[in-house]
Amino acid sequence: MRPHGYLVVLLTATFACKTADSTASAKQAIDAANAQWARLTSTGHSDSIAEFYAADAVIMPPNMATMTGKDAIKAFFATLNTMDPKPTLTLRAEAVHAAGGLAMERGRWNWTYPAGAKLPPGMPAADSGKYVVHWMQENGKWLMMDDIWNSDTPAMPMAAPAPPPPPARRGR
Repeated sequence: MRPHGYLVVLLTATFACKTADSTASAKQAIDAANAQWARLTSTGHSDSIAEFYAADAVIMPPNMATMTGKDAIKAFFATLNTMDPKPTLTLRAEAVHAAGGLAMERGRWNWTYPAGAKLPPGMPAADSGKYVVHWMQENGKWLMMDDIWNSDTPAMPMAAPAPPPPPARRGR
């Protein structure tokens, strides 16, 4: 093999190892954050949950408007965490892919309220679904930039539209 051929092989191997190293490092940090998230949800710490997000992060909850910024995210989770008793949340990363300071996580979530919990009308006592998170490394810490999730539970049936009002009667 010519000398420049060795260089191509060496650079390819180096890049492949760096990508594997950054993926392993990101997965370790993401798994640790997911474990903390479950504990923080069960104890209602929305302020600590917001710390997983970058200052200009975006969340896209199901059937709701997009929310941008750490303050909006903190307010969202504060409202969500007002329910008592608190749910049990589990998060499981099925795949993490990273390159340098960027990572993508795809995973599953499961949300369960204790038996006898008083829930809003139509809310199931258990739900599960999938999510995708775009992470960015900032000052050595992995932070969420974009977070979207949805449920596997079929949508609630919509109420039938009200019938049209009867035609107005004309006087003679």
